[in-house]
Amino acid sequence: MSDGLVIVESPAKARTINRILDSSYSVQSSMGHIRDLPEKSLGVDLENDFTPTYQVNKGRKNIIGSLNEAVKKAKNVYLATDPDREGEAIAWHLFELLKKKGKSAEFHRVTFHEITKQAVLNAFKHPEKLDMDRVNAQQARRILDRIVGYQVSPLLWKQIDRSARSAGRVQSVALRLICEREVKIRGFVPVEYWVFTALFYKINHKDDSFSAKLHAIDDAKVEIDNEKDALFIYDEVLKADYIVDNVAQKPKTKRPGPPFITSTLQQAAGSNLRFGANRTMIIAQQLYEGIDTGSGPVGLITYMRTDSVNVAEEAKKNAKEFIIKEFGEKFVPAKPNFYKSKQSAQEAHEAIRPTDISLTPDMAAKFLDRDQLRLYKLIWNRFMASQMAPAKLIQHTIDIVNKPGTCSKKYLFRATATITQFPGYMRVYNLEDIAVENAESIISKLPEMFKGDQCILDNLDKVQKFTEPPPRFTEATLVRELEGNGIGRPSTYAAIVNTIQIRKYVDKEKGKLSPTSLGETVSTYLTKNLNDLFAVEFTAEMEGELDAVEQGKVEWQDMLESFYKKFSSWVGEVDSKNVPDLSNVHTILNLFPDDFQWKEPTSNGVRTYDDKKFVTSLKKQIDSGKKISDKQWQALLNVFVSYEEKLPEFSNIVTELEISETIGEIKERRSEKIANLKAIDPDDISLRICKSLSDVKNWEEPVKKGNRTFDDKKFFNSLNTQLNNGKVLSAAQSNALKNLLLKYRSQVANYDDLQSELDLPSEEEVNKVKEEIASLVELVSEITDWKVVEKKGKSRSFDQQKFVDSLCGQFKQKGRLSEKQVNSLKKVIRSKKDQIQNYEEKAEKLGL
Repeated sequence: MSDGLVIVESPAKARTINRILDSSYSVQSSMGHIRDLPEKSLGVDLENDFTPTYQVNKGRKNIIGSLNEAVKKAKNVYLATDPDREGEAIAWHLFELLKKKGKSAEFHRVTFHEITKQAVLNAFKHPEKLDMDRVNAQQARRILDRIVGYQVSPLLWKQIDRSARSAGRVQSVALRLICEREVKIRGFVPVEYWVFTALFYKINHKDDSFSAKLHAIDDAKVEIDNEKDALFIYDEVLKADYIVDNVAQKPKTKRPGPPFITSTLQQAAGSNLRFGANRTMIIAQQLYEGIDTGSGPVGLITYMRTDSVNVAEEAKKNAKEFIIKEFGEKFVPAKPNFYKSKQSAQEAHEAIRPTDISLTPDMAAKFLDRDQLRLYKLIWNRFMASQMAPAKLIQHTIDIVNKPGTCSKKYLFRATATITQFPGYMRVYNLEDIAVENAESIISKLPEMFKGDQCILDNLDKVQKFTEPPPRFTEATLVRELEGNGIGRPSTYAAIVNTIQIRKYVDKEKGKLSPTSLGETVSTYLTKNLNDLFAVEFTAEMEGELDAVEQGKVEWQDMLESFYKKFSSWVGEVDSKNVPDLSNVHTILNLFPDDFQWKEPTSNGVRTYDDKKFVTSLKKQIDSGKKISDKQWQALLNVFVSYEEKLPEFSNIVTELEISETIGEIKERRSEKIANLKAIDPDDISLRICKSLSDVKNWEEPVKKGNRTFDDKKFFNSLNTQLNNGKVLSAAQSNALKNLLLKYRSQVANYDDLQSELDLPSEEEVNKVKEEIASLVELVSEITDWKVVEKKGKSRSFDQQKFVDSLCGQFKQKGRLSEKQVNSLKKVIRSKKDQIQNYEEKAEKLGL
């Protein structure tokens, strides 16, 4: 019987810990979460204290089997999952599944915030018990999210369609923030203002000229909002004589920021490194779980999901010694820097910092890849700066005014310069390498001047400007907004930001987040019908309730009970609002007798719209005693509007049913659609694409597939000839032409212009798809057990492995796959998910 079995979440973490512990321990991985609520049912007993039903996740049965066998042989089982709610929940689920097989084993909970020898060994010397308050907080969050998702998402499907994939409890609030910002941007009215910048010099000292901005007019704030006033001021200022009104040298202290927590790390990585929130957390996890430094894996940073700015005393001591050695005693603060965490922070956690301060970024460069090094450097610099002395600055200000009587008003120009007297923590960032030692060099950025000195105006610039709308969120600023509103926690920020993009509710272009048409439709519906549920304040309140559960102040069932009373009332109101009046439905349907003259069915290439078939099906549905959904009612009203000319009683019916507002909205949408179609001449667009593709010099070589040969150049020349001969391309040919444009975009000079006009994907979107396919290819590489070759008909056979290999080979060679091929790849992955480690996590990220 082994002395101890240690269970962690990931193989990387297992390897690092295995190197630290001696051979009496066996370290195994659970590969993340091992059980969850069922995929295809609610899994929560709403009538019995919200009791959850858990199922072992697909692909985890073999892992559980292996762990059960190991537990039977162990005297002690150490659950060493991460030190947060998710980690505690994984540990509890493991305990619940393994305790029956490990009847003779004693279970322990061990936690550490860094994977270093000292921290891990200390944790094993002082094992703890499972923190059930923390487990229950995670359970409550999971159940909350499940209830909202299961009961609100169907409302979206009824009112919009299945493309509105789901309504997440917190993600919908993030979407709301993005949509509300977009409304402000669209409604923004720019306001004109003028900026005056003057170049002055002291009389007889022209070589020492300096710049100053118009700061005040008659001792009031400058407000110039039209060209007429700007020209008047310009003429006055040019003619005036000037003197120095005031000179000031004000000492300032610039203090370092606190060490990183999860949200500030994501924000800094977004601003400085252009990393998304999810990418930041993936790289941070690699640094935390262990990097091979040549003598085995070592954890380089502390746990990366934290909202506490606390720093261990040992780490402070080590930082102080390093600062003295590298920079000198004067760079150590007189009193240790103190940083206060926000009220909801878990004080038992630490800030994100290097585990070994002596491992500088330069030293780490030899065993880190580029992205790992950039993030490690960001963390190292921020922590080191947080432990150093503040910078000492001098703010030098010179105020210059026109002499009395030379203008109708008093114009004050101000010149400022900030000079570093002592760099302090800024030395880490190489912002100031040399401290200023004497007062004479302090004022070197502005000339030496005294009150009453005469000045000469050498040049005057006036610039017309306009106020700008609030900027769109980036991932970093969205995380900051969520955190500022008390929404989300360290373990959820990246998932929130990632999910709204996966669901196609939000697009990211050049780092900026904007709502898609689908996202705006979903957000509008949710805020109109469930405003209280998806209010920022209510969501923040629920985060506070979950914190109270974790702190043992509130029972998790009581918290859910309180929530569900409000929630069921809100959803009930929506259901009652969205049920169409049956008498109104009958009135509209009776306008279409069996012998009604219907229009011919139409198709958009994907769907066929048959009005007669639709109305007939609704009549049968009503006759069978079933109600119709609001979505069906809206569709019926669309049909009603399309036959207005054939229905003499149309206007009277609209008035009688009191639906004039709804009918008006439908007509407006139809008019917009028709106008948009008329605005674009398909043949003109095709000719423009052909003209652009004429620039292509390097066509791909023809490819033979079976009996067919695919030749891009020949196909393009054929379409070009058709168009130049006045022939109209079919819908399929037009789409094929667009695909060629996309394929050869790097050789098309005006692709960006065509891209925005034709709604083609941008370079960033193409790269995003490419990254997604690369991730799919990586997933299929984990599959080892393939289907045997299947016979298809008399002569055809299907070899699944060979098919997947051909797709992977094509992607490797050409860097792309068709949408149909990508869907085929996804289908294979879903069918083989039992063979893929951490499938659920990977599937969530890839929208599988």
